[in-house]
Amino acid sequence: MRTIKDARYIMNHVADRMWERYNIFIGDPDYIAMCAQVRDKINVEFINEEKQKNDLQQIYDVLFKGVTVRVVWSVSRQCVKTVLPIE
Repeated sequence: MRTIKDARYIMNHVADRMWERYNIFIGDPDYIAMCAQVRDKINVEFINEEKQKNDLQQIYDVLFKGVTVRVVWSVSRQCVKTVLPIE
């Protein structure tokens, strides 16, 4: 059975990765604020972009809650899809 990646799934995934990789707890309002921050290019640094089958993904370093975190932005969905570790 295939997982349906709706808005709730994505928010939960991002929250889980944020906790796992940065020890930062985020709730729905935090996630919405982070998406707005990336969408409006506030305190973000563009790193890279790559084409996916049905989307263009952009990677940004974002200053969020006083910590620089690396996020993957979905251009088509206009939301943060996941959080990556900064290597």
